[in-house]
Amino acid sequence: MNNILQTVENHAGLILIILLAVLVIEMMVKLFENSGNRERGSHKGMGDEEKYFREIGNNSQTIQILVKTQDKCVVYVSENVESILGLKAEDIMADIRALEKVTSRKYIRQMEDKLDKWDRTGPLYMEAAYKIGDQKRRGLINIALTEDEEYYLWTLSDITLEYNRQQEMEEEIEKANRNDQSKTRYLSKMSHEIRTPMNGMLGMISLARLNMEQREEAEDYLVKAEGLSQFLLSIINDVLDMSRIESGKIELANERVDIFALAEKLKNMFQITVEDKGVRFVMEMQDFTIRYVMGDELRISQVMTNFLSNASKFTPAGGQITVTFRQMHVFEDKVNLMMRVRDTGKGMSPEFMSRIFNPFEQEDAGVAKNYGGSGLGMAISDNLVQLMGGHITVDSEPEKGSDFTVFLELPIAQGDQTLPDKEKKNLVNDEDAKDFSLEGFRILLAEDNKINAIIATKLLHAQGAVIENAVNGLEALHMFQNKGPDYYQLILMDIQMPELNGWEATQAIRALNRPDAQKIPILALSADAFVEDKRKSIAMGMNGHVAKPIDFEELKKVIQRVM
Repeated sequence: MNNILQTVENHAGLILIILLAVLVIEMMVKLFENSGNRERGSHKGMGDEEKYFREIGNNSQTIQILVKTQDKCVVYVSENVESILGLKAEDIMADIRALEKVTSRKYIRQMEDKLDKWDRTGPLYMEAAYKIGDQKRRGLINIALTEDEEYYLWTLSDITLEYNRQQEMEEEIEKANRNDQSKTRYLSKMSHEIRTPMNGMLGMISLARLNMEQREEAEDYLVKAEGLSQFLLSIINDVLDMSRIESGKIELANERVDIFALAEKLKNMFQITVEDKGVRFVMEMQDFTIRYVMGDELRISQVMTNFLSNASKFTPAGGQITVTFRQMHVFEDKVNLMMRVRDTGKGMSPEFMSRIFNPFEQEDAGVAKNYGGSGLGMAISDNLVQLMGGHITVDSEPEKGSDFTVFLELPIAQGDQTLPDKEKKNLVNDEDAKDFSLEGFRILLAEDNKINAIIATKLLHAQGAVIENAVNGLEALHMFQNKGPDYYQLILMDIQMPELNGWEATQAIRALNRPDAQKIPILALSADAFVEDKRKSIAMGMNGHVAKPIDFEELKKVIQRVM
């Protein structure tokens, strides 16, 4: 609190108060010298000077108390003490211990002890803690000695506002320190989580290179390296998501969502894997009259995928995972949805449940070793659900299983709400890319990174496509201009390129005065895979946005859709 004392001491108002106090002391000393009657608490026969002093004291927010140094008897209390502290001046003059009504006896003893130890070489400053009714207040006591050392002048100034501000500042500093420590741990953990699969990938690739003549063994190493690369990618995506959430930069899509299709996608994603482990998988759709809502399907799916991934990891053979989608309430143009993942797995301790939504939290060191994962999934899920205006509840018991439940309120989409045919097993109307071929497609690939260009070219060649490469957006524009109409069937456009970036090149192509410039499908290829990036790609005239590293099966589906 030295900062408060320094701030108040330097404040002009305090200086004025001290100057007034000195003036008052001089007048009081004069008054006492000219008066033979010094009865405590007596205001009879006051001169003009004392009347002036009382007027100052009564109108000020600062309380003055005059005390004899010899016996510590109170000889004067400003009458504003009653309006400020709720105490009568005469009661304090009769016995200074009347102050115990607004502060503790222990605190008064501490002040008396400081006064006894005061060297009197300068003013004595002390903090005062007191209460007015139920309100806790803070004050600054300034004790000055008169020139003849016969009296102490005590002044009490309310510094509650400054004190509270100081407390808030200290709390902010403490919070910032905690955040710094948390970020240090975060970066340390992140470095470890990224390096572990990276080391594994490099090791597997080295082993594959050493065993090129043993085809099956080399392929096994490459498959394992691919699996590690997917795991590394998931960690990187989690870290990027967490970073954007914490910086407040994440944006949610607002698109038409088919709840039944979403449920079926989750089922297709997990059922086979779960049942291969000997775990029963159940999907339930309860009480639905609404099929389509408006929301961010990708983020809702991400939350449910995190829950299902954990349930799959921690549920042993013979157990069951139940996914329940339930329509709760419909009012006006909104619907309340409950989405729950229940498992009969290992469960969690109450202590871990209290911190499960903290970044990089795992119940013990063995979890990461035995089950994998970055420990960011739950933190991301909690933040995403909050961004969507919902909340998550968790119920778990060790060795009996866990329930993760999401409650969301979403706008009902306009249009037909016909529920799917219950007899149909497949509720998802996704286009099947298995029979779709790129044979004979002439594709213009704009990619400035040579390695990425080589990989994309070879993989697309393997699908039967003919690839022509441009190293930047400007070259892509010129290549398109110099070819005849309908020469290219598709353009794959990287975003971050020199000369012209992918968005600029797309706008330039769309502005050309030829029919195919308006209709040729252009797909963005970008490491920026967030909602706002996809929106910008569409706004710039592109037909779709495919995130890097490229999943070529997913790319085929997107190409099939835009063709």
